[in-house]
Amino acid sequence: MAADPSSSPVPAAPQPTLAAGVARVVITPPVGIHLTGYAGRPPSIGIHDDLTATALVLAERGADGQDPPAAGRVALLALDVLYLPPGQLRKIKQRIAEASGIPAERILINCSHTHFGPVIGEDPDDASGGDGRERQDRREEGLREGGQELVAVAYREALAHHLAGLVGLANERVRPVALSAGRGSVKVGINRREWKDGRVILGQNPEGVLDSEVIVWRFDAADGPPVDPGAPPGWVHRAPEPVAVVVNYACHGTSLASRMRLISADFPGVMREVVERLVGGTALFLQGAAGNINPALVNRPADDVPGWDPWESPLRSGRALGAEAVRVALQATPIAALPLRVARETLDLPGMLPVSVEAGRARIAQLEAAAERLAQQPESPSTAGQRQWNVRTLRRARRALEALEGGEPLPPITGDVAALRIGDAALATNPSELFCEIGMAIKQASPFPYTAVAAYTDGAVGYIPTRAAYPEGGYEVDRACRVNPEAGDMVHDTSLSLLRSLR
Repeated sequence: MAADPSSSPVPAAPQPTLAAGVARVVITPPVGIHLTGYAGRPPSIGIHDDLTATALVLAERGADGQDPPAAGRVALLALDVLYLPPGQLRKIKQRIAEASGIPAERILINCSHTHFGPVIGEDPDDASGGDGRERQDRREEGLREGGQELVAVAYREALAHHLAGLVGLANERVRPVALSAGRGSVKVGINRREWKDGRVILGQNPEGVLDSEVIVWRFDAADGPPVDPGAPPGWVHRAPEPVAVVVNYACHGTSLASRMRLISADFPGVMREVVERLVGGTALFLQGAAGNINPALVNRPADDVPGWDPWESPLRSGRALGAEAVRVALQATPIAALPLRVARETLDLPGMLPVSVEAGRARIAQLEAAAERLAQQPESPSTAGQRQWNVRTLRRARRALEALEGGEPLPPITGDVAALRIGDAALATNPSELFCEIGMAIKQASPFPYTAVAAYTDGAVGYIPTRAAYPEGGYEVDRACRVNPEAGDMVHDTSLSLLRSLR
């Protein structure tokens, strides 16, 4: 009797798949370049460990097995630098787009915010980002930090070519992958807004808010042998090899404090080594909303005693973060890896104004008195740094008061907020030193179960504190913030709007 054809199993129709390629390049600058992150520091004197840039290129491969054109791909880059100025960011993305075909709006560049990497000053001829006064400020700050010295100019020009080649290499390595994700927790960081003598200082506040969450995405090759029968879900050997492991955590790259003059990736570099050794693949560190979070272990001047190793701090922090990332990666849960979508919006953040004319005048008087005191102090790196901050803050305070009194309005602080969806995983990015409370709120309200927040991405608008932090003051508000209190709400609301648009 002939078999009934209708009873035969129907093979499943081919489905689209996620594809990924990863590559890394060393971006360590020459010794002698100025480091950035601490004002007034003398040039670098050596290299402790290499700085790197890592690129992960993602593509949604069609049901026919064909890769999409480059215009449909996404490039996610992780760099061991403090930040990228707007003009340099634009040039880097332009070169990457020209070399790879991936559009600039689908390129996301996150900076680890290490304070032991090179100054990357603006090109003096660049006309992008802010009004003429703001551009002039950036150029002067770059001059003071050594950003226009020959070694720095050569480095920033070479960096764009390095990154363009890096993305091209990752683009060539794209292969089918499966995605797993998980979350953990580790207290490598600590809230740094310490109350002392009635004011907020840069210290340690164990009672302050801390985002200790570690978000991990693991991309495994899916073009090899089938999954081992009986393997537990998410087991690292479920596919032939891990391709990439993305780790997201929020903590400033300041383990070594301001005296260090050796080039270093700080604790994220240690973390990557741990993950790559124990999980495999290539690890990317995406810096989170770390505006008010410092490492709990910092090599402070008081630690300068015989036998003390200043590298103990980043080693311990990096190994702790790496160990937790490894645990999460090895036990990650397989999740949907598609669709692959990106959304982006440019925000005009309002410039920071004093709360009143009287408050503005009082602030200027305070800064002018501080300038007089600093002028009488002997020369030292610390004094030079304080003078730089005083000049910068006083200039901004005068302009803000002028605007409040009816003079020339402050220009908006412009920056891009973006969202990336990879199936059930998502990434919300912003170009600020975002306070962790805002980052945590974005993750909590996201429609996707494994959402990471990457600040320090695609630009540098400075600190964005919570509304509650403004009346408290402190370094982040009084010295390094350029935006009004509503900026945090704008980043929060826009991030969630973009994430929801990707559903």
